[in-house]
Amino acid sequence: MSTISQDKLNQMHISFENEGTEVDLDCPLCDSHMRVREIVFTRLNGTEMDPIELDGCPTCSSFWFDAGELQRISPPENGDDAHREVNALSIVLEILFHLPFVIR
Repeated sequence: MSTISQDKLNQMHISFENEGTEVDLDCPLCDSHMRVREIVFTRLNGTEMDPIELDGCPTCSSFWFDAGELQRISPPENGDDAHREVNALSIVLEILFHLPFVIR
């Protein structure tokens, strides 16, 4: 992962530590209550993508996409669903963390 991506990932993790709406959902990794944040990424042409709601853990810094959210923002690809999910995650995270974003 690039330094830019790591810095933005750290920014995202920090945003869940003190802010966000607590939800009735326990973290699958550490059982803490998750928080939800809305993330709006800006495309290279300056337009905003549709907001994405991420569930994040303020304790262990994990975050989770809801079903279908990766597919909504990932480039189309042929192949089975599991393969597409893995590729979508790697492609989307690397691309998105190079774009400006606002955490609301």
